Order: sequence, then C-alpha cells, then structure tokens
Amino acid sequence: MSEEKRVAVQDKKEAVRAEAELKSSRAPKAEIVPFIDSYGDAVEIYTNSPLPEYDSGPVKAYLARSRDRGASNFFALVCEKHLMPRIGSLTGYKRLTGPAIVPLESSGTTFWTPAKEERYIFLYKNVLGRRIQALGQEEAMGWRQETVMDTVVKPIAAMLQEFRDTSFVHGAIRPTNMYADTATGKVQHIILGDCLSLPPSYMQPALYEPIERAMAHPVSRGVGTIADDLYAFGVSLAVILRSHDPLQGKNAHDIIREKVEIGSYAAITGKDRFKGSILELLRGLLHDDPRERWTVDEMMTWLDGRRLSPKQSMKLKKAARPITYANQKYLLAPLLAMDIDTNPSETARIVESGDLNQWLERSLEDEELTERVANAVRSVHERGTGPGYEERLAASLSSALDPYAPIRYKGLRAMGDGLGSALAEAVTQKQDIVRFVELFSQNVAFNWLTSSQNPSIDAGSLISRFDMCRNYIRHGKVGYGVERCIYTLCPEAPCMSEKLKGFYVQSPEELINAFEQLCQKGEQNVLLDRHCMAFLSVKEPKVIDASLIDLGAYEDHRRVLGNLRTFGAIQKRFNLGNYPALAKMLSEALSMVYARYHDREVREKLEANTKKFAADGDLSKMASLLSNPDVIQKDLNMFKGAMREYAELNREHTNLEKRLGDRNVFGKTTGKEIAAVASSVLAAVVILVTAFMFFTKSSIF
Repeated sequence: MSEEKRVAVQDKKEAVRAEAELKSSRAPKAEIVPFIDSYGDAVEIYTNSPLPEYDSGPVKAYLARSRDRGASNFFALVCEKHLMPRIGSLTGYKRLTGPAIVPLESSGTTFWTPAKEERYIFLYKNVLGRRIQALGQEEAMGWRQETVMDTVVKPIAAMLQEFRDTSFVHGAIRPTNMYADTATGKVQHIILGDCLSLPPSYMQPALYEPIERAMAHPVSRGVGTIADDLYAFGVSLAVILRSHDPLQGKNAHDIIREKVEIGSYAAITGKDRFKGSILELLRGLLHDDPRERWTVDEMMTWLDGRRLSPKQSMKLKKAARPITYANQKYLLAPLLAMDIDTNPSETARIVESGDLNQWLERSLEDEELTERVANAVRSVHERGTGPGYEERLAASLSSALDPYAPIRYKGLRAMGDGLGSALAEAVTQKQDIVRFVELFSQNVAFNWLTSSQNPSIDAGSLISRFDMCRNYIRHGKVGYGVERCIYTLCPEAPCMSEKLKGFYVQSPEELINAFEQLCQKGEQNVLLDRHCMAFLSVKEPKVIDASLIDLGAYEDHRRVLGNLRTFGAIQKRFNLGNYPALAKMLSEALSMVYARYHDREVREKLEANTKKFAADGDLSKMASLLSNPDVIQKDLNMFKGAMREYAELNREHTNLEKRLGDRNVFGKTTGKEIAAVASSVLAAVVILVTAFMFFTKSSIF
C-alpha cells in the first residue's frame, strides 16, 4: 500500500472512530458499527445480527456488509481485549489460496460501541455454511468411510500441504470448526473456520492437542508446528468416523492421563475398529512422538495409494511399585510430573526423605531419568533453600520427570512460546504477575529449556528471548522491566498503558495518534509511562532509545523534553502529519525547560519559536529547536564567561570593602603611592629638561 493510501485510510479510521464515539454517547445501543477495512472501504457491522454459528469461543461473530461494494456478505469476529489475536500470522494466512479455508477479507481496529473501546476485527467472507458437528454434540459422528475420504480427507490434506509449503500453522482443526453447505442434505465440501481471532490453539479441547500441548493452559500453548495440525486432523478423522466416544464425560486432566497411559490412538479410538487403509492413516497421524508422526509427504503418499506401515507407539515404562504423592499412587513418571507442583511441600518431602530417588532406582530402573532428576535437584540446591525453594524444586522435577511437558510453576502451565500470551492476559486482567517475573529472575524458564527434549521447541529462539527478559527484569528502569517482557514475548500485544485505555495501539504511529486524540479531549497528563516506553523500545527502538535516560530522570524538565523528543522522532521517522493538540499540551509544560537557559533573550526567542511550531503541530521542529547542541553550548559558554566576570568583580568589591573597614588607614597608603608616583614623574621631567638644556648649549658653543 502506498504512503498516501495508508495515510488516507488512517485518517478515515480516525474520522469513523470520532463518529462512532459520538453516536455511542448519544445512543449506547447503536446497532451499526462502522469499520474501515485495509483498502479504505466502509463496512457496517450489525450488532443486532449476531451469528453464533461462527463464534470462536468468547469471540463473537456478527453480520457485516460493505457500503462501498454493494451487498457483499461478510461476517466480523470481534476480538476480546485480554486474548491476543494472531496478528503476526496474517501474512501467512493471506498467502493461502486453497478452497478449504475461509477467505479473510480484511482486519484491523474499530471503535466497538457496545464496549465503548477499540477492538480488533477480522472480516471474513461468509461462505462457511453450517458446522458439521454442533457444539456440545457427542464426539462420535459415525460417518461412512467413503464419505469421509471425499469430503474431509482429500480437501483438508491438500490444505495441510499448503500450510506446510507456506510455513503456516492453523491450530484450530476440529469438527466443530469445520463447515459445509448442507442445503442439499449432503456435505459437499469442508471449509476450516477461523484460527486467527484467539491465541494459537486456544479453543482446541485437550482431545485434539498432542499430549504435551494439552497439558498447557489454552492461552499459553504457543503456535506449535505442522505436526500438531496433523495430530488434530487425525483426531478429527477418528471423531468423525467412530460410533462411540470412549472418553465421554472425562475432563481434560483425565483425557491426558488416558493418553499417557495407553497412547493417543488407543485412547481416542476405543472399541471402534476401522477397516482398510484408513487405519494406517489414523495410526500414522496419532503417533505420540512427533518425530515418528506422519509428515505431510507421508500422508500424501498414502493418498496416492502407496501403503505405509506406521510405527507402533512406544509404551511408557511402568514402575514395579508405585510412589505415593499427596495420598495418590503413581506408576508412570509423566503422570507424577503432571501433579508434582500442586503440593510443593510434599514434593520437598519426597526428595529430602529419599523416597523419590529410591522409587526411580529400584522401581522404575531408568538410569537416564534418575540422572536427570539428580541434576535437577542439584541445580536447585545450588541456588539455596531460602524462600521459593520448594516451588523451584517442584518446577525443575516436573521438567526432569517429563522432558516433553510444558513449564509448570505455581499453577502456571505454558509452552515456551506461549508465555507471552499468558503474560499479556494476566496483565490485561490485572492478575498477579509475580510468578512470571520469577520464571526469569530465578532461572525457572532456563531450567525447563535445559531439560526439555521436545523436538517441536525452537530452543535457539527461546534462549535468546528468555535471556533478554531476564536482563530486562534485572535492569528494572523505564523501558525495561516486566513491561518490556510482554512485548518481547508477545509481539501481537497492543500497548497496555492505562493512559491508552479504550484504544488498541499496535504501532508507534497509532500511539501518537491516540495521544493526539486524548489531548483533543482535554487530557493533560498524557506523558509516556513505563508501558508506552517499553512498547516503543520493542516496536521501534530508534525513536526512543536515545531519550530513555531523560525519560527516566528525576528532573521534570528532562522528562518533558524526553517526551517531546520521542514524539518528534515518531513524527519524523514515519513522515506523519501535524499534531496541534499534543504540541500545545507539551508547549505548556516546557516552561521548566526554558528556565534551564541562562540568557533571557535566548529564553524569550526559544519560547516564541517553540510556540510558533506548536501552533503548526510540528513536534519534530519543537524537539530540534530545544535540543540544538550549538545553542545549548553557546548559552553555557556565555554563562561561564559571565560567571568569571562576576567573580572578578566580586573579588574587587570584597577588597574594597575590606579596606574601607579601617578608616584610619584607608586612603593613606593610596596617597603615598600617588605621591611617590607624582614625585617620580616630576623628577623625570626635571632631569629630561636639564639634560635637554645642557646638550643644547654644548651644540651652540
């Protein structure tokens, strides 16, 4: 999009927001919400026409129509503020062209009048039809194998191949998110629904997630890989084909335990017996080891008619005798790992008493696991047994007992790349974030990463980000701290500053536009806070890093000037328009900056020119004027010269005062000095005259 087009779209969005706010104040139950799409076209979202069939969990769907393109039929998904949408995956999604994916028309923010704040919107073409499985329906559909092959396997397999080719992960493959036109009474073609309006895999039940991802909280599962989509596809096929649900009535925890104990394939298929080649496909896709799970190429080879023999899932080693933990008995290490952080004091007891080590050596007889546990315990002991020891011990043991599992710490369950979404949700909902800080400050996250053997984890990327977050928390100054961790770990998160409440700010341009609108409404205290500084430091460090020291200073004049420099840098870097309201507010706060100049004429001249630029809304020129090093140095040099002159005059004055203090002496010394000088001068004159006369007479005679 050209720069002119982008500016025009932004101006149109701001005008629509102002109009929506006005309507909202007059009619709180407005039925039409305007939305300007990425092409600058106007779209109307009808809040009185919800489409629950297309809801994505807490994200609600509404009928939408384009005003600029006739009667185009769309539906809009209105995102929730505390759940970060997958904005970073938009580019990959737009590259998808297959018919088995719902077409995305546009996305962006609009002022959502029912909530009286900006929300992120996804606008899709309404081509879905109905869900093939209703919400709440038994997870056993009993379709015929021939129908499933033509309507589900072939189109979704082709779509998965495109996902692989474009490095895109869907994260929401399940029958309740598959749609088809059933007007004729038959399913003709399957289309996958939305996967962008929520954090990755947020709405996936534990049934459809691989064991290790199912253990994590929905908000903190992370993007995952194509192997996870293949697993979800395999579970979906089993649910569509099977006639009975062997896991009916079980909660997520029990489903995961069942998968761990007998393997995903056995747990999901139960007593159903599948015939023909579909059995190979299910076994291949439902393998619990992602390294042994069928790839897209193997699936396509199977579709071409070549028969493959998927490997049987390796059964976990059971202990000869159980270990008792919190009055429950465990025979499998991963099951113990699932619960070992729920009672930290009990965890410390079984370690200190030697019960855990005895169980590992004598009952489980797994040397590698025993060594991992010993290393984990040793690592925790090296950091001391002070406050937090039991929780750190439980987290490290959990990772050692199950090296494929997510981070488990103080009730938190998260995959490494899902920490950002979980932290953003906690901050938005004003929950306690101390445990997130401790993840990095006490090396819990690093210990997990060291123990992890999950091949789906990008360890290199996580090490880099975890290390940055640890340094940010240690630094603690403005622009750093846990605020910067949010935007580093979750790039999709908008700026979470309380000052920007009601806005959905995703870029420096949107941030300065929001501040301009606040100033237009008469807000006075609109200087950057810690969240704004951290947000800018991550999104565009060039506009703020040079001013961070001033922004964190104790002196008011330095903070105000740091704000002006930052806003001016944003305006200049992105070639933005003028901001008269923001400039006026900053201009009124600059009196303390002018006072730092020593020359009155310089102060008056700077103030006059600054107010002139402020009237034009030119923040960049205001900042340049007040940050001119030549003017500052010249003023300082002149001030130093004046100080020296003053010091000399002051010394002379002191001497005179001292001499005036003694009336008997004052004047005599000076008189003597004057008399001596006068007599010397007179003597010199007499001598010169005498000499002149002498030499004149000699020359005559």
